[in-house]
This record gives sequence, structure tokens and C-alpha cells, in this order.
Amino acid sequence: MKNKVIKAGIIGGSLNNQWASQTHIPVLKDHPLYQITAIGTSKMETAKKSAMMLKASYAFTDYKELAQSKDVDLVVVSIKVPFHYEASIAAIEENKHIYCEWPLGIDTIQAEKLAKMADDANIHHAIGLQGRQSPEVNYVKQAIKQGEIGRVISCTMQVATQGKGGITDERSSYLLKRENGADLLTINGGHSLDVLCYILGDFKELSAAMNSHYTEAVIQETGIKIPKNTADQILIQGTLVDGASASVHIQSGVYPAFQLEIRGEKGVLRLTQNNSSGHVQFGNLKVKKITHPHDLLNTEDVYSEEVKISSVKDNGAKGYVETAYTILAEDIFEHKSQIPNFHDAVKLHRLLDAVRKSAKTGKKIILINE
Repeated sequence: MKNKVIKAGIIGGSLNNQWASQTHIPVLKDHPLYQITAIGTSKMETAKKSAMMLKASYAFTDYKELAQSKDVDLVVVSIKVPFHYEASIAAIEENKHIYCEWPLGIDTIQAEKLAKMADDANIHHAIGLQGRQSPEVNYVKQAIKQGEIGRVISCTMQVATQGKGGITDERSSYLLKRENGADLLTINGGHSLDVLCYILGDFKELSAAMNSHYTEAVIQETGIKIPKNTADQILIQGTLVDGASASVHIQSGVYPAFQLEIRGEKGVLRLTQNNSSGHVQFGNLKVKKITHPHDLLNTEDVYSEEVKISSVKDNGAKGYVETAYTILAEDIFEHKSQIPNFHDAVKLHRLLDAVRKSAKTGKKIILINE
């Protein structure tokens, strides 16, 4: 890493890759601490085309070859979830730093193995939980820490998306198969639950129900019906480590929305998303704060305001990813560990396992014993 520039190789770096082309590629292309040197895609034609347009020196169809390149310091894994595991192993075995999109693997076993391998290799590893980089999310976290709404009593989170229900497109159809590890609970639920726990702390215990109102879906491009074995209604109730009560409803195939409402003894913080698609990590968030006297019998002095976060260059997914890469660069150059990493991914995978186990057994799951 001469002259403090990190050479990045992107697995899934096609300009046709919707997420990578909107976030990773433009961020790395313009970031002063990074240089895109290699592009990996499933077809050499698209790899060469993307590499040429991005002025990257190398194009690959084999992620192992990309990881082996001497001109790659950091491997970015931005491909479909079933391939995260093998692509990440290829990077770790070459002692390359790695940024992998969430989820880390199709299950907790894969995530745990990757976390151990990354530690043993003594590399920097980042997981794509971009919601933590939201200025609005961090404002809410700090406001609670500073006691602006007093002791937190409860929180309620609503996550709804029009996708993953009875209609899908060809590109997203793999999200309807539980075995691919990228369903409603993992993607929409995972990112949202991570934000909730980042702000308020982990679940101490929970009970859950998972239901499916759609057992098949129509592919828009062809009209063909395909089977669907993933839940589209997920209900979670539990207690957080600090004693606050939590209620979460995650659903798909309905009108989209995101809202996290946190109620304290002296007020309310409400985090919502404009033009929501049910993905908190896409940004476009806003915060409303309501404060009131501790004596709730007197509500005349209630004060409500929409909090303006004015210091944000790009208040959205691209901006979140840019912040993540800046933090990761600082970690690499200054030997720090600030970015959400594979151990954060493992913790989230285990939380989702608890939700599934409770829904399957009908029992309360204890995550943290006092």
C-alpha cells in the first residue's frame, strides 16, 4: 500500500450489479485512499468492459485469481449471498483485507468459520451493515446516551417491503428460497435489527412467530410461478439488555415502510424513512423528537421537532458506504478496529437463529443470562 493508497479488487464489480454500481464502485473510484485495480464478474466480457471503464488493470472471472493478484490489497465481496463464503475464503487465504456485504454466509456456521479464519490471518475485515453509518441513526444513539428522552421504556419497529411476497423479478427470485440465506428475515430484518441493537443494545430474550401468506410468487418478466418457502410475516417481542421492551414486525408483499419509535420517560425519538422500500440501509432517513415533562398528567408543555442533520454530504446508501470505507482505511493504516466486522456479523446471525428457533418451537429464547 504505497503512498497510502489501498488497491481494491471488487468481486461482483460489473456495472450491471445494481448494488455495487450504485455504492462500492462510485465510492472507491473517487475516494482518495483507494484505487480500483481489479474487477471480477461471472463473464469475462463484462469483467473486461467494467475494468476498462473504471481504468482497472485486471479483469477476472475466477475470484481466487483476483485474490491472488499482487495488485490487490482489499477484496470487496458484492455478489449473491450463496457465494459469499467461498469468495471470502479465497481472500482470507491470500491474507487480503476484506469487505463483505451482509449476510456474511448462508448460516451462522459459515459466518463463525470466516470470523475465525480472518482473525487467524490477522487481516482487517468489514461487514456491510451500512445502517450504522447513518448520521440519523447515530444522532438517535447519542441522544439516548445523553438522556434526552430519559430512561428508555420501550421501542417499536415496523419494517415492510413490497418485495419478497407474491411477485418478484428474475434477479430477485433467489431471495424466496430459504436455503440461499437471503430472505426477508436475513436481509430486511437483519439490517433493521442491527440498527435497533446498535442504538439500544442487544436482546436479552425474545419470542417470535413467522408466517407465510405467499407460498409461490409470479416472476414479472415471464409470468411463471415459482415456489416460495420463506416467511413473509415475522413478529418478534422481547426484552433488551437494559430492560426496555421491544416489539418488531417485519413483513413483505405489502406497502413499504420503515419506522423505529423509541419511548422514554421524558420523550420519544422516531426514526422514519422517506419513500421507503423497507431497507433502512438505503438511507433517506429522518428523525423526529418529542419531549414532555416527566409528569405525564401535564401534557401542555410537550415539544416536538423534526431534527435536521445538516452536516451530511450524501444522506443515503452511497454516503453510508463512503463513510464505511473511510473508517476501514483508518483502521488499516492506523491499526484500529472501528468498522463493523465479521464478529458483528456472527452476533447478528445468532440473533436471527434465535428468532427462527423461537418461531419453530413456540418457546422464549434466552440470549443473555444474568
